[in-house]
Amino acid sequence: MSNLDVIYQRSSIRKYQDKAVEKEKIHEILKAGFAAPSARNLRPYHFLVIDDKQLILKISKLSIGKKIMEGAPVVIAVLGDLNINSTMEFVMNDTSSCIQNMLLAIEGLNLGGCWCGQRRDETDKMNAKLLNLPENVFVSGYIALGYKAEEKVQKDRFDEKKVHYNCW
Repeated sequence: MSNLDVIYQRSSIRKYQDKAVEKEKIHEILKAGFAAPSARNLRPYHFLVIDDKQLILKISKLSIGKKIMEGAPVVIAVLGDLNINSTMEFVMNDTSSCIQNMLLAIEGLNLGGCWCGQRRDETDKMNAKLLNLPENVFVSGYIALGYKAEEKVQKDRFDEKKVHYNCW
């Protein structure tokens, strides 16, 4: 599959088979995250791989993507580290780049995944306590993933009306 095929075919998968994901595939997904661009190459991120079903259920209660996470055999917490880069906007951009790379890797490995965003609010402290995160490290987002239990056909989303050249 070409890179463009992976990009155009990727969609958010929210239903997963009850089947473990091989460590080799998780390693490839993490490698894709580490390959993401980063402001000043500071790479202010960490990844927490979670395959403990009870922990996933606890995390899901704090998540926007509760139902998605409950059925996933693996959840990866993408963590921003303000100790490495104290500029929140750059940390959020960098972790978002990681998440996109990881979602593309998931599709390329014939798995399904879904980005579960996190609000920057009181749940930060609850996530930090639950995951035993160090100070100034927070959950930027979660990726629920596993073997697909649903298939989706991605539509062409190109919208010429939203493309501008040189000025608005």
